[in-house]
Amino acid sequence: MKPSWKFFAAFAAAFFLVFGLTVAAFCLNLGVRSNSSQWAFDINQKKRLLAAQPGSPKLLVVGGSATLFGVSAREIQNQTGLRTINLGTHASLGTSYILYLAQEAAKPGDTVLLVPEYELYTYGKIERASVDSLLLDYIVARDPAFFHHLSPMEKWNVFMFTPNDRLIHGLKNRFRAPRPSTGKSIYDFRYINEWGDQTHHTEAARPPRPDLLPQMKCALAYGLPPEPKGFAKIEAFCRWAQANGIRVLATFPNLRDDSDYHSSAARQSVKMITDFFAGLQVPVIGDYTDALLPADQFFDTIYHLTEEAALARTRCLVEELKPHLKLPAQHH
Repeated sequence: MKPSWKFFAAFAAAFFLVFGLTVAAFCLNLGVRSNSSQWAFDINQKKRLLAAQPGSPKLLVVGGSATLFGVSAREIQNQTGLRTINLGTHASLGTSYILYLAQEAAKPGDTVLLVPEYELYTYGKIERASVDSLLLDYIVARDPAFFHHLSPMEKWNVFMFTPNDRLIHGLKNRFRAPRPSTGKSIYDFRYINEWGDQTHHTEAARPPRPDLLPQMKCALAYGLPPEPKGFAKIEAFCRWAQANGIRVLATFPNLRDDSDYHSSAARQSVKMITDFFAGLQVPVIGDYTDALLPADQFFDTIYHLTEEAALARTRCLVEELKPHLKLPAQHH
């Protein structure tokens, strides 16, 4: 039986029609807001405005929510006199986007303290292995400018991995505002203070049965891969910062202690991180074990300290940080 060229032509036409409609739907989704990325967007916008206020030099503390919940920029500023902004955000936005925010906020003369969660060392380009639904929604709904900043392959991946139900939801929201989130939660941009710190995550406000906090373990427990994909993104940021008169420091994220974090694999991963920063001439502040803290100091995840614990941890950190900062004269 001879092949039917009309069938193949019709099939190809149908394919390109569906593909074209999907591309059009994706383009119409860009900049259309949704509820799932609301909190991350709101806190990022607030922190952008704080960092843009006049006053330099400043210290920017950069990381995921371990930084947001675990470092007090207010206390650092009180102790050093150096204007300090906590740029900590949702770690699911990934290494590339978190450093993009830092690059946007940092100016010549500033200092950036990198406090990445261990997972962020493994996030490189946007690809199947690292794509996250929150990141996809955030890029599409909240920051199309970052989408256009991506490489062609990363743009393709964002397009390919955005699910159809998200496209349909976005098309609906294009003609109506998304329903506002309801209910009280600690995840509210109004709880971000004028230094960019999370507030109201006190011991008294901790969810019932803190002993039932999620028991998942972070990447440190299993050891980082031999060539962590996030290293390239961090190196590019450090090179950019050094070329623009911006000092970069690094330290370790606060983490609920666990015996697996003291294993040979964990220590080898920490050595890999320390050697990596040493090769970039980026000082590493403190030892990683300083940030391994008891379970009763955490709020609702293995990375989120209570407000009281964050203050105590920051007071220890700032003493090791001071020798690496150019402090105002009255604080020398």
